[in-house]
Amino acid sequence: MKTQLTSVEIHYLVKELDILIDGKIDKIYQPSKEMLLLQFHLPGKGKKILKIPVGKVPYLSEEKEEFGEPPGFCMQLRKHLGNARLRKIEQKESERIIELDFEKKEGIKKLFVELFSKGNVILTDDKNIIIMALQRQEFKDRSIKPKEEYKYPKKQVNFFDLKIEALSELIKNSKKDAIVTCLAVEVGLGGVYGEEVCLLSNIDKNKKPSSINQQQIKSITENIKSITKQKLSPQIVKENEKVKDIVPFKLKLYEKLEQEKATSFNEALKYLEAEPKKAESAYEKQIEKIKRIIERQETQIKGFEESELKQRKNAELIYQNYNLINEVLTEINKATKKHSWDEIKERLKGHKIIKEIDAKEKKIVLELP
Repeated sequence: MKTQLTSVEIHYLVKELDILIDGKIDKIYQPSKEMLLLQFHLPGKGKKILKIPVGKVPYLSEEKEEFGEPPGFCMQLRKHLGNARLRKIEQKESERIIELDFEKKEGIKKLFVELFSKGNVILTDDKNIIIMALQRQEFKDRSIKPKEEYKYPKKQVNFFDLKIEALSELIKNSKKDAIVTCLAVEVGLGGVYGEEVCLLSNIDKNKKPSSINQQQIKSITENIKSITKQKLSPQIVKENEKVKDIVPFKLKLYEKLEQEKATSFNEALKYLEAEPKKAESAYEKQIEKIKRIIERQETQIKGFEESELKQRKNAELIYQNYNLINEVLTEINKATKKHSWDEIKERLKGHKIIKEIDAKEKKIVLELP
C-alpha cells in the first residue's frame, strides 16, 4: 500500500490543491510529531483541512483528530502563519517538495514540505532564510537549521522541463543495472512510473541503460512528457478486492487489475487514511506483544547483571580471605575425624566467623570481615 507520493503524483496533487489559493489560515494543529494540520477558510467554500503526515501522503480532509497541548513547533507556526493567506502553492521542479507561500501584512513567509526520506517541514522568510524546521538536519551539501538559507536537493534532470540531450547523457552514464531503476531513481519517476514509461516505450525494463539506443531515448523522453501532461482521472487500483495503489490517471501497468475511478485525487488518497486504521488494532497488539517480550528480557538481563555482580563480589571476598577460609576448613576437616557434625555444631556456637553449620548437608556458612 502506498505510503509516499512520487514526484509525478505530487505534480497532480498540487494541481488539485490550487483550490486553497487565497484561503486564510484559520487554525494550525499538530496532533503528533508526525502530523501537521493546516485549516483554511476559503471564501464561499468554507473550511478545508490540509493534512500533512510528515514524509508521507498529504491530502485534503474535513476531519481532524483530538488534540492535546500544542507542541512548540505548532505554537510558532501559529505565530508566524495565523490569519495568513495562501498566495502560491507549487512543486519545486520535479522534486518531492511542495512550497506554500503565505502573505500577511508583515510580508511573505514560505512553508516547504519535504516528502522524501523521513520528511520535514521548514518555515522560511521571503528570501528562503530558515526561521525554523520541524527537524534540524545536517547533510553534506545543505543544512536545515535557523538562519541558514534553505536549499533543496536537485536531481540531474527536471523531467517537467526535459531535454533529450540531458536525458541521453544521464542514461548513458548511469551505473544502474536496469533502465527501469535509472528512470525510477536517477530521473526521479519512482518505480511505478518508471515501469509505465518502459511499457509505453516498448522497452524491456531490465535492459541495461548503456544498451539503450538514441531512438529508444527519444521514445522515453516523449513518454515521460506524456505522463506529466495527462488529464486528471484518479484511479483506485485494486487486486483481490484490496487497494493496491492510488494513481492520478489510468496506467497501462495496471490494465489487468480493477481500476475504480475516484471523483478527485484527494478523495482517492483518503483511502490511505482509512486503510491504516483497519490494520492499526492488529499492528498495535503486535507492538504491545513485542514490548512485553522486551520488558521481560530487560528484567532477565538486569537479574543476570545483579547476579553476576554478586558472584563477582563473593569471588573477590573469598580471594581476599583465602588463608582464613583455608584455616577454618582445615580445622573442620580435622574435627570431623574425631567428632560428629552435631557435636561440631554445638562446640562452635558463638564462633566469630562460623555463623551456621548444616549438620545434615555438612555445610558451613562463614561471615567474612
